[in-house]
Amino acid sequence: MRPPTARDLPRGRPAVPAGGRLAALLLAALAWVPGGSPACPALCTCYVSPPTVSCQANNFSSVPTGLPPGARRLFLQNNVIRALRAGTFGPSTVTLWLYSNNISSIQPGTFRHLPALEELDLGDNPHLRVLAPDTFHGLRRLQALHLYRCQLASLPSAIFRGLHSLQYLYLQENGLLYLQDDLFADLANLSHLFLHGNRLRALSEGVFRGLPSLDRLLLHANRLATVHRRAFHGLARLTILYLFNNSLVALPGDPLAALPSLQFLRLNANPWACDCRARPLWAWFRRTRVSSSPVPCASPPHRRGTDLRHLRPRDFDGCPEEDEEEDEGKDEDDSDGGGGGGGAVAVVGTPGRALGRPGTLPAAPPSAFYRDGLPPHDLRGSQPRPPPPSRDSRGPPGDSPVAAAPRPAPTLLPLLGLLLPHL
Repeated sequence: MRPPTARDLPRGRPAVPAGGRLAALLLAALAWVPGGSPACPALCTCYVSPPTVSCQANNFSSVPTGLPPGARRLFLQNNVIRALRAGTFGPSTVTLWLYSNNISSIQPGTFRHLPALEELDLGDNPHLRVLAPDTFHGLRRLQALHLYRCQLASLPSAIFRGLHSLQYLYLQENGLLYLQDDLFADLANLSHLFLHGNRLRALSEGVFRGLPSLDRLLLHANRLATVHRRAFHGLARLTILYLFNNSLVALPGDPLAALPSLQFLRLNANPWACDCRARPLWAWFRRTRVSSSPVPCASPPHRRGTDLRHLRPRDFDGCPEEDEEEDEGKDEDDSDGGGGGGGAVAVVGTPGRALGRPGTLPAAPPSAFYRDGLPPHDLRGSQPRPPPPSRDSRGPPGDSPVAAAPRPAPTLLPLLGLLLPHL
């Protein structure tokens, strides 16, 4: 675009003096200088579309000051940040990555005024052992919350209160000893729940209450020995359940009968008792077509190594009959509001965004894709997630870097050289 000249001036108007033209052109030129945009923090890289600040892997011990208030994506992972304080992040933040730091404390109110936040990754912060009950309150649009590998031994009962939009919850590889009833009761749109690699010993009756949209539940590599027969009640949309590598001897009361949509089940690496206690699980396999891992028997000795699914009816000769009244009550319970009706299941992700109702949020997968039912965090270890924009890259397609500190002050000499011939 060429600078305006006298020929471009409307007819009938007096010409602007050369000095006035120069001042006007200089002001216009200044508006094009990158320095007119919000400053980028030192050692960080900023991008225009979408507004992004990348400060990853710079050995920051605290969140850098001077974050542009309009930034939508903040990448602060792989530093040594120790504490998070209220007022640090702007209300426009949509994605906030803080994984792989040294965070040990989160000041109350740190995330309270982030109404646009959709993904928050606090994973791999091994010193973050305690969370206040209101840490995530007010994050009504949050869809993915990462809390893996934080050495959490317990969770406050109200920690997930009000997170009606949450769809992905990563709690794997912590030190969780128990999960209280109704812990997830507000998560009506949760579809993926990862609890593997903890120290859970039992699943109570109401532990998964309030999760009608749950599709994937990973509970492997815990210490589960007891599963209440109604622990999975209401999970009518669950398609994948992992219970392998636990301490399960039996599943009394047939808790899997509450899962009409189940497609894949893993029960291996448990000390299954293939005596009378195995009959409910064996009978369930006979009337379902779920794809399953082997279920090798650990006892009695003469059946060790036999697949529980391949036992024969005569193997249960002499076993006491099941309590018919208990079974009838169970069937009645599983038919009310549990999504029965022959296993018909509504499609998740129907149009609309009415919060608090299952199946009303559009699909919004987290930062990485799944492979064989397991999220990348299960396997990545030292494998990083797909990197965000960095100082050494051009950024993702469509992003335009606007500043990389240290940034030299813009000079007007080239602009003056272009403008002077037209004066």
